[in-house]
Amino acid sequence: MSTIYLIDDYANNLDSAMHRASVGTKIASTAVALGTIIFSTTILTLVGQFLIILLFQFASRLPVKRLLIWAVYPAFFAVIFAISQAQYSVELSAQTMLRAVDAALLMLLLIGTTPFTRIIAVLGKASRTLANLAFFSYRFFFLFTDESSRRLTALRVRGGFQGVIQTKIKNATNLIGLLFVSYMESGEKVYDAVTTRGYRGEFSTEAALLGELTRYDFAPVLLACLTVALFLAGSLCV
Repeated sequence: MSTIYLIDDYANNLDSAMHRASVGTKIASTAVALGTIIFSTTILTLVGQFLIILLFQFASRLPVKRLLIWAVYPAFFAVIFAISQAQYSVELSAQTMLRAVDAALLMLLLIGTTPFTRIIAVLGKASRTLANLAFFSYRFFFLFTDESSRRLTALRVRGGFQGVIQTKIKNATNLIGLLFVSYMESGEKVYDAVTTRGYRGEFSTEAALLGELTRYDFAPVLLACLTVALFLAGSLCV
């Protein structure tokens, strides 16, 4: 089954405090947590945030192992930037990789507990551009993970990760290049598909509901508070 159908199934059919929390609270809390990930400057802080997000995924009854695998794919593009930073600081490279994985896990937590149509509707009320970006990013991410999984399996079967380290690095680099080209082609196909179906640069957001605040909103608020606390602790220790 395609990953996009799996994530929709998790969002619509699982039940937890995160699932029942209001959409507006979850989006705001995710934005705060994402900000702490972006601006964190220590490996310990990023590792702590990583563990917190995993804990919330587990509490939300999401398949943590599967989400971890999906979160690794965005790190492929972070690898190139991380390698360029390695000549200055290995720690800086590690931070780049951790930020990519943490951010991906955080977004998977959001869309794994919230039907994406509701997220699009709420974002559309705030910004048409933001809603468009979220829609296409959502589609592309799962198309990308499916394509990455197929190409990784093919390369592994052909012995692409065997031999000396130089050969492994060369094959991995070629794979990243192929995935990038494939990603661009997929983007063009998706855009052509939605335009032929009447897409004109905006979505109908009349049904957008932020949702009333309930006792279940403590879950996303707690997530944001914990990541902020870690961020502040890490900043004071620097």
